[in-house]
Amino acid sequence: MKSEFRCQWREKQDIRNIADGVRSTYWPDKGLPVDSEYIVEFGLRLDIEPISGLFTAFEIDAWLKFDFTGIIVDSERYLNDRFNNRLRFSFAHELGHFFLHRYLLNDLNFSSPQQWKEFILNMAEKEYKWFEWQANEFAGRLVVPLSDLKVHLSQACEKLKQDDAFLQILPKDPDLVLSSISPSLCRPFGISEEVIETRVQREGLWPPKNHFPGLF
Repeated sequence: MKSEFRCQWREKQDIRNIADGVRSTYWPDKGLPVDSEYIVEFGLRLDIEPISGLFTAFEIDAWLKFDFTGIIVDSERYLNDRFNNRLRFSFAHELGHFFLHRYLLNDLNFSSPQQWKEFILNMAEKEYKWFEWQANEFAGRLVVPLSDLKVHLSQACEKLKQDDAFLQILPKDPDLVLSSISPSLCRPFGISEEVIETRVQREGLWPPKNHFPGLF
């Protein structure tokens, strides 16, 4: 039986403004990469509680506790540096739920990841997609500040101008070119290639028409 849960509509720019405000408040002038774990633990004074097998059992990296006192995280991933970039986004995603959906979740008395998983499975697909999209948009904007993204993208475009092969491909297949520069573009932000490509596209910065007048 589907849940009656409904996720409130929010304008995309409102979500971005909230994320920018959180970063300005809890990570002021600290540069890149934005440390979402620091914001959780030292900015908001939320507990970080590692639990073994969280991802294996529930396919969840992290989970916002429903008393809003902390975030549970898969201990194997938390203790493995290989997952640092993934967890940076996961913590930011849970912060998205904290700042955007707290009013919605206040009345839900969940005490375990299993209950949360069951709730998600029973949520209407449209509501679930919107609920997660909001948290993802918040997370992406939090860890990829627009001003910094523009600077690093501009630098990447200057390098592209020196490569005749890419200049020929760019107007025909801009997504292929974006994939080729994403490994270096994502590095200063401490995030995955997928996240940086999503941010560049969602911020309306790709294709980079302003950097290549006449190509598009």
